[in-house]
Amino acid sequence: MTTTTAAATPITVDAAGVSLSGRAAEPAGPSRGLIVAMHGGTYDSGYYDVGPDSLLALGPRLDYTVVAVDRPGYGAATDVDDAHKSFAGQTAVLVAAVDELVARYGGPVVLIGHSIGGMMALRTAGAMSTPPAGVEVSGLGELWQPGLREMWSSLIGDAPAVSLPAEGHAQVMFGEENTFDAGSVTVDAELLRPLPMPELVDVVAWSEQLPQVGAAISAPVSLTLAEQDRIWQSDDAARTALAGHFTAAASVDIDLFTGAGHSIELHRRARAYALHQLAFAEDCLSRV
Repeated sequence: MTTTTAAATPITVDAAGVSLSGRAAEPAGPSRGLIVAMHGGTYDSGYYDVGPDSLLALGPRLDYTVVAVDRPGYGAATDVDDAHKSFAGQTAVLVAAVDELVARYGGPVVLIGHSIGGMMALRTAGAMSTPPAGVEVSGLGELWQPGLREMWSSLIGDAPAVSLPAEGHAQVMFGEENTFDAGSVTVDAELLRPLPMPELVDVVAWSEQLPQVGAAISAPVSLTLAEQDRIWQSDDAARTALAGHFTAAASVDIDLFTGAGHSIELHRRARAYALHQLAFAEDCLSRV
């Protein structure tokens, strides 16, 4: 597994006065639609660009334009004002970024997000003046695993960001040893980035924000919970609780993804999940 693919091209997106970096991959022929992917905390857009089974590699082969943006606090926007790194600040920037990308590449658009990026994809979907065709997220829930919320809370402080040790990070992001290759742990360490403090403050409060966020979304929603997620509970009760917040969504699909931990895209079943995301996008775009 490598951290780049030949198909991905570096891009810059001007969004509400904030310059974001990212990666784009386009199909050889006409595009069926635009997929905008938002990485999780402690990663950047490289999370979606880790070899032939990644979204940036597979999407164009099925005639989609795929753009993975570096959210505020990452990439070219690492040093932007803290106001842009909060969930509210990021939402405003990302709405503008999606609008700019639709103007550049054309639509319709489907949003995809992992973990904190999934939270931001949901918030962005609810704030867009023209709702996306759909939004698919993984690596988030409502019910925390015991002790994990307290662990993240203990890291809140005055520093601008939190740098996590690679070994501890991998212990949280991966599932059981038979679900990933040893090289994926190396990739995880290569992808590891500092977690902006304003983002950490907001993620600890996510469960309280979720009802309002969910109720604001009218587009179809797909929620994927990893069976072996070590941050979020994913049993029947947890999935039911999560799905119940999307009261205005056109549809709500909730999937238990077996054989993987929190960062599904770094596990052996990464290809299966990317194809699941693309199947959801195809279903949404076929209804537009």
